Amino acid sequence: MRILVANDDGIDAPGIKALVNALYQLGDIYVAAPAEEQTAKGHSMTFANTIRAKEVNFPHTVKAYKIWGTPKDCVDVALDAILDFTPDLIVTGINRGPNVCNDCVSSGTVGAATAGFLKGVASIATSLDYGPEFNYDYYGEYIREIVTWFARQDFNKRFMLNVNLPNTGEVNGIVVATTGGKRTYPGSYHKEERDGYIYFKYPFDQPVLTEMIKDLNHDLYALQNGYITIQPMDYDLVQQTSVEFLREQWNKR
Repeated sequence: MRILVANDDGIDAPGIKALVNALYQLGDIYVAAPAEEQTAKGHSMTFANTIRAKEVNFPHTVKAYKIWGTPKDCVDVALDAILDFTPDLIVTGINRGPNVCNDCVSSGTVGAATAGFLKGVASIATSLDYGPEFNYDYYGEYIREIVTWFARQDFNKRFMLNVNLPNTGEVNGIVVATTGGKRTYPGSYHKEERDGYIYFKYPFDQPVLTEMIKDLNHDLYALQNGYITIQPMDYDLVQQTSVEFLREQWNKR
Protein backbone atom coordinates (compact mmCIF):
# COMPACT_ATOMS: atom_id res chain seq x y z
CA MET A 1 0.00 0.00 0.00
CA ARG A 2 1.25 3.50 -0.87
CA ILE A 3 0.14 6.27 1.49
CA LEU A 4 0.55 10.04 1.19
CA VAL A 5 0.75 11.86 4.54
CA ALA A 6 0.10 15.60 4.99
CA ASN A 7 -0.92 18.00 7.76
CA ASP A 8 -1.51 21.66 8.60
CA ASP A 9 0.73 21.98 11.69
CA GLY A 10 3.86 21.86 9.53
CA ILE A 11 6.41 19.25 8.58
CA ASP A 12 8.30 19.61 11.89
CA ALA A 13 5.21 19.02 14.06
CA PRO A 14 5.29 15.94 16.34
CA GLY A 15 1.84 14.85 15.16
CA ILE A 16 2.91 14.10 11.60
CA LYS A 17 5.96 12.19 12.82
CA ALA A 18 3.69 10.08 15.05
CA LEU A 19 1.39 9.47 12.09
CA VAL A 20 4.28 8.17 10.01
CA ASN A 21 5.34 6.02 12.98
CA ALA A 22 1.86 4.52 13.00
CA LEU A 23 1.70 3.86 9.27
CA TYR A 24 5.17 3.03 7.96
CA GLN A 25 4.75 -0.72 8.52
CA LEU A 26 1.67 -0.76 6.28
CA GLY A 27 3.59 0.06 3.09
CA ASP A 28 5.40 2.89 1.34
CA ILE A 29 4.88 6.28 2.99
CA TYR A 30 5.33 9.67 1.29
CA VAL A 31 5.14 13.00 3.11
CA ALA A 32 4.11 16.36 1.66
CA ALA A 33 3.66 18.93 4.42
CA PRO A 34 3.80 22.70 4.87
CA ALA A 35 7.13 24.34 5.64
CA GLU A 36 5.37 26.44 8.28
CA GLU A 37 2.26 26.09 10.39
CA GLN A 38 -0.91 26.45 8.31
CA THR A 39 -3.56 25.97 10.98
CA ALA A 40 -7.07 27.05 10.00
CA LYS A 41 -6.21 27.45 6.31
CA GLY A 42 -9.14 25.21 5.42
CA HIS A 43 -9.37 24.35 1.73
CA SER A 44 -7.48 27.42 0.53
CA MET A 45 -4.92 27.12 -2.25
CA THR A 46 -2.21 29.25 -3.85
CA PHE A 47 -3.03 30.98 -7.12
CA ALA A 48 -0.66 32.99 -9.33
CA ASN A 49 2.36 32.65 -7.01
CA THR A 50 4.90 29.88 -7.48
CA ILE A 51 5.01 27.16 -4.81
CA ARG A 52 8.45 26.07 -3.60
CA ALA A 53 9.29 22.58 -2.34
CA LYS A 54 12.36 20.87 -0.97
CA GLU A 55 13.07 17.20 -0.28
CA VAL A 56 14.03 16.72 3.37
CA ASN A 57 15.09 13.95 5.72
CA PHE A 58 12.33 12.30 7.72
CA PRO A 59 12.03 9.44 10.23
CA HIS A 60 12.01 5.89 8.82
CA THR A 61 13.76 7.30 5.72
CA VAL A 62 10.42 7.99 4.04
CA LYS A 63 10.47 10.32 1.05
CA ALA A 64 9.37 13.71 2.38
CA TYR A 65 8.84 17.16 0.91
CA LYS A 66 8.66 20.49 2.71
CA ILE A 67 6.28 22.71 0.75
CA TRP A 68 5.81 26.46 1.04
CA GLY A 69 2.04 26.40 0.62
CA THR A 70 -1.27 25.54 2.23
CA PRO A 71 -2.27 22.02 3.31
CA LYS A 72 -4.37 21.67 0.15
CA ASP A 73 -1.39 22.87 -1.91
CA CYS A 74 0.71 20.10 -0.38
CA VAL A 75 -1.71 17.38 -1.42
CA ASP A 76 -2.39 18.86 -4.86
CA VAL A 77 1.30 19.39 -5.65
CA ALA A 78 2.16 15.88 -4.48
CA LEU A 79 -0.58 14.29 -6.59
CA ASP A 80 -0.06 16.46 -9.66
CA ALA A 81 3.68 16.96 -9.85
CA ILE A 82 5.76 15.07 -7.29
CA LEU A 83 4.45 11.51 -7.23
CA ASP A 84 4.42 9.56 -10.50
CA PHE A 85 1.59 7.36 -9.24
CA THR A 86 -1.73 7.75 -7.43
CA PRO A 87 -1.46 6.70 -3.78
CA ASP A 88 -3.87 4.16 -2.39
CA LEU A 89 -4.69 6.43 0.54
CA ILE A 90 -4.12 9.92 1.93
CA VAL A 91 -3.96 10.39 5.70
CA THR A 92 -3.62 13.84 7.27
CA GLY A 93 -2.66 14.83 10.81
CA ILE A 94 -2.28 14.03 13.56
CA ASN A 95 -3.62 17.50 14.25
CA ARG A 96 -2.89 19.27 17.54
CA GLY A 97 -6.47 19.82 18.69
CA PRO A 98 -9.77 18.30 17.56
CA ASN A 99 -11.63 18.96 14.35
CA VAL A 100 -15.24 18.53 15.37
CA CYS A 101 -18.54 20.28 14.61
CA ASN A 102 -17.92 23.73 13.08
CA ASP A 103 -14.09 23.36 13.32
CA CYS A 104 -14.14 21.37 10.10
CA VAL A 105 -15.01 24.39 7.96
CA SER A 106 -11.66 26.08 8.64
CA SER A 107 -9.49 23.04 9.40
CA GLY A 108 -6.40 22.65 7.24
CA THR A 109 -6.21 18.99 8.31
CA VAL A 110 -9.69 18.35 6.97
CA GLY A 111 -9.01 20.61 3.98
CA ALA A 112 -5.97 18.58 2.97
CA ALA A 113 -7.93 15.33 3.19
CA THR A 114 -10.74 16.91 1.19
CA ALA A 115 -8.24 17.81 -1.54
CA GLY A 116 -7.37 14.14 -1.89
CA PHE A 117 -11.00 13.04 -1.75
CA LEU A 118 -11.93 15.47 -4.54
CA LYS A 119 -9.19 13.96 -6.70
CA GLY A 120 -10.62 10.50 -6.22
CA VAL A 121 -8.23 9.19 -3.55
CA ALA A 122 -9.48 7.54 -0.36
CA SER A 123 -8.71 10.06 2.39
CA ILE A 124 -8.71 10.26 6.18
CA ALA A 125 -8.16 13.24 8.49
CA THR A 126 -6.92 12.56 12.04
CA SER A 127 -6.89 14.92 15.05
CA LEU A 128 -6.14 14.66 18.77
CA ASP A 129 -8.26 16.53 21.31
CA TYR A 130 -6.74 19.11 23.64
CA GLY A 131 -5.41 17.81 26.93
CA PRO A 132 -2.64 18.20 29.48
CA GLU A 133 -0.22 16.57 27.04
CA PHE A 134 -0.22 15.30 23.46
CA ASN A 135 0.89 11.66 23.46
CA TYR A 136 0.37 11.12 19.74
CA ASP A 137 2.13 7.76 19.60
CA TYR A 138 -0.39 6.24 22.03
CA TYR A 139 -3.01 6.28 19.25
CA GLY A 140 -0.92 4.55 16.60
CA GLU A 141 -2.64 1.19 16.98
CA TYR A 142 -6.09 2.72 16.60
CA ILE A 143 -5.06 4.74 13.55
CA ARG A 144 -3.59 1.64 11.89
CA GLU A 145 -6.81 -0.25 12.56
CA ILE A 146 -8.98 2.45 10.97
CA VAL A 147 -6.64 3.02 8.03
CA THR A 148 -6.31 -0.69 7.27
CA TRP A 149 -10.07 -1.19 7.42
CA PHE A 150 -10.86 1.83 5.22
CA ALA A 151 -8.23 0.90 2.64
CA ARG A 152 -9.93 -2.47 2.10
CA GLN A 153 -13.41 -1.08 1.49
CA ASP A 154 -14.71 -0.73 -2.06
CA PHE A 155 -16.76 2.31 -0.96
CA ASN A 156 -13.77 4.32 0.32
CA LYS A 157 -13.98 6.89 -2.46
CA ARG A 158 -17.64 7.73 -1.80
CA PHE A 159 -16.74 9.80 1.25
CA MET A 160 -13.72 10.71 3.36
CA LEU A 161 -13.29 10.01 7.06
CA ASN A 162 -12.79 12.57 9.80
CA VAL A 163 -11.27 10.82 12.82
CA ASN A 164 -10.93 12.50 16.23
CA LEU A 165 -8.97 10.99 19.10
CA PRO A 166 -9.87 11.62 22.77
CA ASN A 167 -7.27 13.03 25.13
CA THR A 168 -8.79 11.52 28.26
CA GLY A 169 -6.05 9.07 29.25
CA GLU A 170 -7.68 5.97 27.79
CA VAL A 171 -9.87 4.97 24.86
CA ASN A 172 -13.29 3.53 25.67
CA GLY A 173 -14.15 2.57 22.12
CA ILE A 174 -14.81 3.81 18.59
CA VAL A 175 -18.13 5.33 17.52
CA VAL A 176 -19.49 6.76 14.29
CA ALA A 177 -20.71 10.22 15.20
CA THR A 178 -22.50 13.16 13.66
CA THR A 179 -21.97 16.81 14.51
CA GLY A 180 -23.06 17.43 18.06
CA GLY A 181 -22.58 21.02 19.08
CA LYS A 182 -20.81 24.28 18.44
CA ARG A 183 -17.52 25.80 19.54
CA THR A 184 -16.57 29.45 19.30
CA TYR A 185 -13.31 31.31 19.75
CA PRO A 186 -13.47 33.94 22.50
CA GLY A 187 -10.81 36.25 21.12
CA SER A 188 -11.15 39.20 18.80
CA TYR A 189 -8.77 41.02 16.50
CA HIS A 190 -6.47 43.57 18.09
CA LYS A 191 -5.65 46.74 16.16
CA GLU A 192 -2.29 48.51 16.20
CA GLU A 193 -1.13 51.46 14.11
CA ARG A 194 2.56 51.97 13.39
CA ASP A 195 4.89 52.73 10.50
CA GLY A 196 1.98 54.15 8.54
CA TYR A 197 0.13 50.81 8.53
CA ILE A 198 -2.75 49.34 10.47
CA TYR A 199 -1.98 45.90 11.91
CA PHE A 200 -4.55 43.35 13.05
CA LYS A 201 -3.70 40.24 15.05
CA TYR A 202 -5.96 37.49 16.30
CA PRO A 203 -4.95 35.87 19.62
CA PHE A 204 -4.97 32.09 19.52
CA ASP A 205 -7.08 30.84 22.41
CA GLN A 206 -8.68 27.46 22.84
CA PRO A 207 -12.29 27.48 21.67
CA VAL A 208 -15.17 27.64 24.11
CA LEU A 209 -17.95 25.07 23.96
CA THR A 210 -21.28 26.86 23.51
CA GLU A 211 -23.54 23.94 22.53
CA MET A 212 -23.32 20.18 22.97
CA ILE A 213 -25.69 17.28 22.38
CA LYS A 214 -25.09 14.82 25.22
CA ASP A 215 -25.25 11.61 23.24
CA LEU A 216 -22.47 9.22 22.20
CA ASN A 217 -23.72 9.39 18.62
CA HIS A 218 -22.47 12.99 18.49
CA ASP A 219 -18.83 14.00 18.19
CA LEU A 220 -18.19 16.45 21.04
CA TYR A 221 -19.82 14.38 23.76
CA ALA A 222 -18.30 11.11 22.57
CA LEU A 223 -14.83 12.66 22.40
CA GLN A 224 -15.09 14.10 25.90
CA ASN A 225 -16.12 10.68 27.19
CA GLY A 226 -13.09 8.86 25.83
CA TYR A 227 -14.35 7.61 22.47
CA ILE A 228 -12.64 7.86 19.11
CA THR A 229 -15.11 9.39 16.69
CA ILE A 230 -15.39 8.64 12.98
CA GLN A 231 -17.40 10.83 10.66
CA PRO A 232 -18.06 10.18 6.96
CA MET A 233 -17.74 13.52 5.15
CA ASP A 234 -18.07 14.90 1.64
CA TYR A 235 -18.04 18.29 -0.05
CA ASP A 236 -21.82 18.80 -0.17
CA LEU A 237 -22.51 21.81 2.06
CA VAL A 238 -26.16 22.05 1.12
CA GLN A 239 -28.52 21.92 4.11
CA GLN A 240 -30.80 19.24 2.71
CA THR A 241 -33.54 19.76 5.28
CA SER A 242 -34.13 23.31 4.00
CA VAL A 243 -34.20 22.58 0.27
CA GLU A 244 -37.94 21.88 0.06
CA PHE A 245 -38.75 24.86 2.26
CA LEU A 246 -36.85 27.23 -0.02
CA ARG A 247 -38.34 25.65 -3.13
CA GLU A 248 -41.76 26.52 -1.78
CA GLN A 249 -40.58 30.12 -1.35
CA TRP A 250 -38.97 30.54 -4.77
CA ASN A 251 -39.76 27.83 -7.31
CA LYS A 252 -43.47 28.59 -7.49
CA ARG A 253 -43.13 32.30 -8.20
